[in-house]
Amino acid sequence: MLRGGTTALCIRSVLSCLSGFLPRRLYSLADDFHSLPTTSGEPAPTMWSAAFCLCAMLSGAWIPAVQAQATLPPDLSMTQTVRVFQDFMRQFNKTYQSPEEAQHRFKAFVHNLGVSRALQASELGTAQYGTTRFSDLTEGEFAEMYGMSRRSRAPPVARADGEVFSFRSKSCDWRKAGAITEVKDQGKCRSCWAFATVSNIEALWNIHQRVQRNLSVQEIIDCSSNTTGCQGGHTWDGFLSVFESGGLSSCTLYPYVGKDQPCQKYRKRRVTPIDGFQILPRDEKNIATIVASKGPVTAEFNMKFLQNYQNGIIQRPAEDCDPNYRDHVGLIVGFNEGKSRRGSRTGPYWIIQNSWGEHWGEKGYFRLHRGTNACGIAMFVATATVKDSTTKKPMRCPHI
Repeated sequence: MLRGGTTALCIRSVLSCLSGFLPRRLYSLADDFHSLPTTSGEPAPTMWSAAFCLCAMLSGAWIPAVQAQATLPPDLSMTQTVRVFQDFMRQFNKTYQSPEEAQHRFKAFVHNLGVSRALQASELGTAQYGTTRFSDLTEGEFAEMYGMSRRSRAPPVARADGEVFSFRSKSCDWRKAGAITEVKDQGKCRSCWAFATVSNIEALWNIHQRVQRNLSVQEIIDCSSNTTGCQGGHTWDGFLSVFESGGLSSCTLYPYVGKDQPCQKYRKRRVTPIDGFQILPRDEKNIATIVASKGPVTAEFNMKFLQNYQNGIIQRPAEDCDPNYRDHVGLIVGFNEGKSRRGSRTGPYWIIQNSWGEHWGEKGYFRLHRGTNACGIAMFVATATVKDSTTKKPMRCPHI
């Protein structure tokens, strides 16, 4: 435990750094603590000091506790903000290589606390925003590491006609049927499109053939044409590659390495084929019926709000999420029409599997408002096609 002049030096070191980017109401606190004496008689530090790492990050005895995952209060004091950052580092096992990097990450963290509060104040659904494992990244860093570079190239096939169905399901969740393989983590390779492609094919084989498959995401990254691998791609390019090559290898034969590499040609590989693929109409009612009757589908969307998302149904004001800026891909595994409970109503939503690991969002999933093309979710929806088994009945999607 720190004490005496060391504690004073610690506090002044923290405040000297924070005064550059915390709200003006906290400047006076920094000025007050600059007058604290030290046992060594050294002047107060004016740059980020290693004392921050030693005192603020490792010692929390003098700072009120605030849980990192708690709903953010309307305002935080400086000491509470430092403690939240300390809890964040511990919870997500964060380490920084230098005091300068720690300063940069803390500054981004403080900014994201403000962003989360603003998002919470304007949220129209039930989504909760706050501290996530991405909270020490700037918006630009987050987009560069996890978002795809945008490309406007059209799909290589015509959009399918809307199908006429004799039934409409009010809800569906393919996870309950055991049709969805586990949530995976793309790491720092911008390969969400490849993960969505593979998860779609795996689910369809479970549903229509009653056969479980764990397939190679890396093969999609390495061997698909018209893509840029770890810089991004489209699911229809992945589907086309699988269709033209006769099928996809297992992840055991062709494991994920999370970086671009030459396409590996394995002899006598056992492959999982598809019968084709479709680009669906931009009709969310039709898309929901396809999901319920055929299986999960892939969708491109604007990931703007996922950096600070914790749980709940995202519903943003229309002007907040440009549907034409689509930089991420996920797998729609279900939906719900919405329901009323004790006077409150939950609107219709999609259930979407992400590829950032199960410790993000709702165990690797998030929910997005359905029916208004939220964040461009209905613009480019694609799915592989897998025929039914000749000996087994296909699965049915359980209701929520």
